[in-house]
Amino acid sequence: MPEAPAAPESGSGVHDRFLDALRRSYAAFLSAGPRSTEKLAPLHGWVKDELARSLRDPEKYTIIGQTAETRSEKKVEGRYYEKRVDISVESAGRILAVVSVKFILSSYRKNAINYLEQQIGETANLRRQNIVYGNLFFLTNPIPSGSKEERLTPKDLRRYLRLRQDHEHIHSPDEMGIGLVEVDPVERTVLRRTGPEDLPLDDDARSALDEEFSVERFFPKMALRIRLKELSP
Repeated sequence: MPEAPAAPESGSGVHDRFLDALRRSYAAFLSAGPRSTEKLAPLHGWVKDELARSLRDPEKYTIIGQTAETRSEKKVEGRYYEKRVDISVESAGRILAVVSVKFILSSYRKNAINYLEQQIGETANLRRQNIVYGNLFFLTNPIPSGSKEERLTPKDLRRYLRLRQDHEHIHSPDEMGIGLVEVDPVERTVLRRTGPEDLPLDDDARSALDEEFSVERFFPKMALRIRLKELSP
């Protein structure tokens, strides 16, 4: 049987690698502009590395995604349409899993429903094809919006909490991680990670961000699902 997920790393482990990837992604966004895909390379490279660490068998699994050195992305045949995906994991020529990565750096609120609708559609398309689907969703807090700043509210996160409560349904990701970071617009850098205690949330929402949506826990949970999927038809 597959091993249980390892305990999430702390200290200089996943947390520091997460911050480093988002800092490099934010720097690429500032230098290349909002429409550039350059910001994705650091994040995709980091996700590939973390999945490889959790799967612990580089000879068995092929992980494909855009990095600074490799611009390739996999086209996956979904149930309803072919989809170019951010990160794919395959073994023996079979697509086992896909991870979608999104880092929102501006004007979140006016596009919030569109982001959610896209995620629901992509999730159903791939999960219905018997593919493990994971979603990593990153936001700055506050979020620049024109000449103003937006701050996350409980309502913003409640949508994703409800989505995870529907985990038995095909439109809900198998696993989901949410990462929030505070940026300094003057110094043009990511300062630190925003913890649940920094947000105006109730205890259930804080607990969900700290556990259910934990970025550190996302990778070992995905690795376990991938191994289980490999054993199923």
